[in-house]
Amino acid sequence: MDRSPSDRNTATTSMDETTELYREIDRLKTDLRQVRADFASLGGDALRAARAGLNDSVKTAAAKSKAVADGAEAQITSHPFIAVGTAFVVGLFVGLRLTRKG
Repeated sequence: MDRSPSDRNTATTSMDETTELYREIDRLKTDLRQVRADFASLGGDALRAARAGLNDSVKTAAAKSKAVADGAEAQITSHPFIAVGTAFVVGLFVGLRLTRKG
């Protein structure tokens, strides 16, 4: 059962092609792992940028609300009777709207 030289060459060529195919598959796996890692880092960068933007927005909103509260407190302190009268009128209006039928 000796093989002919052409059968051996075919078997060797087939073996070489199979080995090369396995190498290509390994390279493809490595490349896919790298692509997955690159995408993960891009997502992390985008998340960090979004978080930084959100933190800036929160800080700005907090500063603006503090300024408004300080301004309101200054007005109430400097004009207490107007503040009490305004609060009474607003409370009366809200009470009338809530108790109104229809």
